[in-house]
Amino acid sequence: MLSIQYMDLLGFGMGKMVTFLLVLARVGGIFTLAPVFGNQNVTRLARIAIAVALASVFVPMVNFTLTSFEILPFLTLIFKETVIGVLMGFLASMVFSAITMAGSYIDLAMGLGFAQQVDPLTKERNAVMASLQTLVATLIFLCLNGHHMMIVGLADSFSLVPIGSMSFSPMAAKGLLFVFSGVIMAALKIAAPVVGVIFITDVAMGIMARTVPQMNVFNVGFALKLTAGLLVVIVVLPTTGSIVAGLFAGLHRDFVILLRSLV
Repeated sequence: MLSIQYMDLLGFGMGKMVTFLLVLARVGGIFTLAPVFGNQNVTRLARIAIAVALASVFVPMVNFTLTSFEILPFLTLIFKETVIGVLMGFLASMVFSAITMAGSYIDLAMGLGFAQQVDPLTKERNAVMASLQTLVATLIFLCLNGHHMMIVGLADSFSLVPIGSMSFSPMAAKGLLFVFSGVIMAALKIAAPVVGVIFITDVAMGIMARTVPQMNVFNVGFALKLTAGLLVVIVVLPTTGSIVAGLFAGLHRDFVILLRSLV
């Protein structure tokens, strides 16, 4: 066990270094899953540079004093701070997951589930409408300064959950469940108009198949569902943008709900 004050007197500045590493663990945790910053197009070196710069800014805001240095307690603190950052990044990425989920519902209803392509943001295979919804959500996120909201939420986290005060409790799971349920509802709201119109189209095509057996329902129905789905997507696009903007506007509130459940 080494005395922090003794090493500070020797000029090593161990107290500040320990605080910086703990802050960096939380900041680095959020950048592993955060939208835009955490996607594959942002290089690891850029993410590390941004995390180090933000950690340097946040260190003077942190009121933390470590009287003694031991490896095991220090690694435990590093783990806790990393978990806080990862949970915040996961919470922010859940909004994009809801939008991708809504796009997948729309693709499945329109018959485009088999037409998959590589999403340039996640480097994963997504259907057409899911990729389109993700790109639109990214633009809205940047236009609303969602990345600034994440940084503000990260700065507030050091006052809501001071370093070393995190506790694993059922309240944390309850907070995540509350936010997750809101994200699922948002995905259903985005996809509901298109899925509803496609369902009505399927019913109409079924009636036509019974009344006009000579008609090739499969060929006509696919083109009709595709046309109807695209028209509805265009019509409800302003409403979709409003729902997505509401999700991003409530991001800081969701951060506060999550962080308060960790204390």
